[in-house]
Amino acid sequence: MVDGHLATPGWSSQDRGGRSQSDWRRRSRSRSPHNVTARGSSSPPATSVVNEDALHALSSTALEFPAETLDYPYTISCSLPRTKVSALIGKHGYHIQAVQRSTGTRCVFEKEADTDMETMIITGPLIGTYRAHALMMRRYHEDDIEQEAAKAPIAVPEPPPADVSALQAKVEELQKELERAQSQAAAATKGKGKGGKKGK
Repeated sequence: MVDGHLATPGWSSQDRGGRSQSDWRRRSRSRSPHNVTARGSSSPPATSVVNEDALHALSSTALEFPAETLDYPYTISCSLPRTKVSALIGKHGYHIQAVQRSTGTRCVFEKEADTDMETMIITGPLIGTYRAHALMMRRYHEDDIEQEAAKAPIAVPEPPPADVSALQAKVEELQKELERAQSQAAAATKGKGKGGKKGK
């Protein structure tokens, strides 16, 4: 299960500076008392269909926001398995850095005490936080697919079936050649025997 939280804690643009991979993991946790929690399965449906009406509604709602409020700092957080964190950060932090740069957000992970879960916290402008969260969840499910593919057995191609008729014909041809060779050898031996007799 994935727990999601949306709130508007204080945050300043100076927190967007470069961070090492260890800085993306934080031990302490702080939650706003005004957080709204949403729960949902982390497993994707069998097929995913983009709901264009919902996307249009989200865009329209964003345009109706009071002036400058879209740039206020917002936070989205969700709990996910600790085994997924490395994939979301990426090798040398490449993926998380790319997400932060493209969305103008900051993303960190906090360890949850006495569990095998971690909390991913994304902070930034409202639209940027939602986009960053979507990008991270896309990578989450891509990693699922990659893990399943790695577990799948490698199919070893079977050799093509032998052409029995061709093999049989080859055997018969060799057999005839052997019989001809034997006949020739016998005839030669018989001819030598007749030529060796002396007249009386």
